Amino acid sequence: MRHMKKAASCALFLAILIASLLLINGALEGKYTLQNSKWPTTSTYRQFYDMERDSVDALFLGSSLVVNAFIPQEIYNDYGICSYNLASEQQSIFLSYFWLREALRFQKPAVVVVDTKFLWNVHPEDVINTSEALTRKCLDAMRWSPVKREAVHTLCALDDSQSELSYYLTNIRYHARWTELSERDLRPAMTAHAELKGYGPLSEITDEVFVPFESADTAVTTELMPLMQEYMDKIAALCQENDICLVLVSLPGNDMSDAAHNTYTQLAERYGADYYNLCEKSLYEQIGIVPPESILWHSNIWGAEKLSRFVGGILHDSFGLGGRTDEQYESTRSAYAHVQHSADLTLITDPTEYLLALDEPGYAVFLAAHGFEAGPVLTKEENLAALRALGLSCAFQEHPADSYAAAVIDGVVDAEESSPWAIHLVGSLRGRRSVYMLDSRGVGLAAGSGIMIDGEQCNNVIAGLNIAVYDLFTEKLIDKVTLYSGRLSR
Repeated sequence: MRHMKKAASCALFLAILIASLLLINGALEGKYTLQNSKWPTTSTYRQFYDMERDSVDALFLGSSLVVNAFIPQEIYNDYGICSYNLASEQQSIFLSYFWLREALRFQKPAVVVVDTKFLWNVHPEDVINTSEALTRKCLDAMRWSPVKREAVHTLCALDDSQSELSYYLTNIRYHARWTELSERDLRPAMTAHAELKGYGPLSEITDEVFVPFESADTAVTTELMPLMQEYMDKIAALCQENDICLVLVSLPGNDMSDAAHNTYTQLAERYGADYYNLCEKSLYEQIGIVPPESILWHSNIWGAEKLSRFVGGILHDSFGLGGRTDEQYESTRSAYAHVQHSADLTLITDPTEYLLALDEPGYAVFLAAHGFEAGPVLTKEENLAALRALGLSCAFQEHPADSYAAAVIDGVVDAEESSPWAIHLVGSLRGRRSVYMLDSRGVGLAAGSGIMIDGEQCNNVIAGLNIAVYDLFTEKLIDKVTLYSGRLSR
């Protein structure tokens, strides 16, 4: 009996120790989500495991260029093709191979699209062509299985600077992160959404003009990085074993030359794969990019929409995919439309049009009048109608030069005040996990305004009607503008 009690105590101790280590490891690992990263790898991979088995028609693999280029929801909306974007920052061909193997445990895609960028020795200082930090961003969220064990073992055999044990007990690598743990680290549900199927939206606009590639020499070729060539061969063999059509793609942002183009073309021919060089002039012109659309380096959302339609057309016309209805994609149409709306909001320059665009579910809109310049904006009839559409009473009508501040959170007026005196309003959002503060001083006072969310200044602090727009979906400030004298300033 005494021995049984000791054994039971030891078993309980071990169970508590293992559970504690799992909790600590999970908390200390870095979290990269749509809310805090341009390349939300944690969400991408956790979301993938939520997909119904054998429901994905096409997979995208590759670097951050791919994360920002291919929008599964756009491809579904246009063609009824169910795809998933498994790309990540600096995902080398080595990592793409192991993610393809992992994906095939759950899905049976008809087509796999692979980015060519990391066939080159992009990072000669790193054995697998990718830094340890970005390798971990790619592998940490992969579930433990024979695939991950082989990936970690092979990686550490190739790169003796890395510790195999640290991938199993990630607290060894991340122990210093305890001082910077955030809400996202302690609430796993925050990374569990599957709205964008691995796509990472960007809304940056570039003035850089892309000069498409034009072939001048069809004979010259070059050598690829041997390890990347080896794992590209493995990807091709894996696709062949599973009756998957392999597609190679080069995106603007790849360094393109005659030698590279010819080498990729020959490689695709050897694999019996299709190759699309989207840097090449004739294909680039078919996509039809015009500013502010861009697919140079990292595609912005407007460029990615056109690029996704183009690639979706290839998947539909050349591979016979499409025509499906899937609730996993039907249910996320509105989330994607919201992301599009938020990006389009940042392009609007007309004050009235801007106010009308604020009537969107999922926004927290904050307004603060700053001096006499706010009055003409607030009393213009078209603007009044737009503000009333947000649910505001517009009590400032009688005294447009007064101080005025308001907060509309997800379509509900949380606060609104007009006064000849200085206004200071405090409230909360995100289920009281974030705090906002609004300040407004009108004409009779030293003019001023302030919009703060969680202690951060979120307005321009110039004369006029200052507006800050916070997206409750991405939990980010997405725009701040000032309306004055019929103008909009960012």
